[in-house]
Amino acid sequence: MSKDEGQIKGILAYVTTDKHRFLGGTALALLAKNQDELIDISNNLAEVFLADILELKNGDHIIIKK
Repeated sequence: MSKDEGQIKGILAYVTTDKHRFLGGTALALLAKNQDELIDISNNLAEVFLADILELKNGDHIIIKK
């Protein structure tokens, strides 16, 4: 096991349905119309970037690269 295995290398995107939530920085911030669209966007981005999805308690998703 490498020493950095499992550690987050970067946040690629933040997907939310609330236009008042915003993640500053270099990550892409996307606004979905509803929860179904949020899930579709997150799944598509994770597949394209070979990344993982973290679901926050508020329902938002963060796409991360490990």
